[in-house]
Amino acid sequence: MLIDTHAHLSDPKFSIDRDLVIKRASENGINKIVEVGCEPYIWKDSFRLAKLNPGIFCAFGIHPHEAKLASPELLKTLEDLLKYPKAVAVGETGLDYYYNHSPKEVQQKVLKLHIELAVKTGKPVIIHCRDAYKDLIEILGPYPSIKGVIHCFSGNVNEALRLIEMGFLLGIDGPITYPKAAVLRNVVKEIPLDKLVLETDSPYLPPQEFRGKRNEPSYLAQIAEETANIKSVSIDEVSTITTQNALGLFAL
Repeated sequence: MLIDTHAHLSDPKFSIDRDLVIKRASENGINKIVEVGCEPYIWKDSFRLAKLNPGIFCAFGIHPHEAKLASPELLKTLEDLLKYPKAVAVGETGLDYYYNHSPKEVQQKVLKLHIELAVKTGKPVIIHCRDAYKDLIEILGPYPSIKGVIHCFSGNVNEALRLIEMGFLLGIDGPITYPKAAVLRNVVKEIPLDKLVLETDSPYLPPQEFRGKRNEPSYLAQIAEETANIKSVSIDEVSTITTQNALGLFAL
């Protein structure tokens, strides 16, 4: 049994065969999926997907790319959506200084608003971070009670250690299988298994075997297998511990 803790099944790339993708996930031992609605225009689709599928839960937030869209009205809608019983997390939110589709100061402000929502609702936060770990750690500092996951972790071992010390788990995705992912593999080697969760980020970031193609939750087993290889443990151990981590974090 595995849990895909981060997928975007509402993405239009799944429009033709979404039900088949969900069925394949179940057939491959993925019995729970966290559907992440991180753009306001797909919130309703993520909500509907979770409502129609017992094994799908949802998270709602504003991706840092879209942070410039945040408004009091939109944040009120977000807060209302988080009251849904199957809404298990706030996000994804965060900082992305690689693309900077929204100004840095706007990203930082919107991230803080999401963190405050997480504190208010008692839900964990799903954080996207790219080329911004220093600022992220500084922003998280004043919120010692917050818990969550650093989605698709891409930092170094020191940053990983600091974040797990602050109470966060690290999301491990398809890039762990890429030939040039030496830094990430070192992080996985050094960080305890009870601080990791597995994600696909479907339809993005497929494992090496499917590079250039659409990703989907059924490929999560390849991420689990590579994690097991790096840590020199069995796939069963990776599955058991990362599933326990996900169940605990998201209260599934």
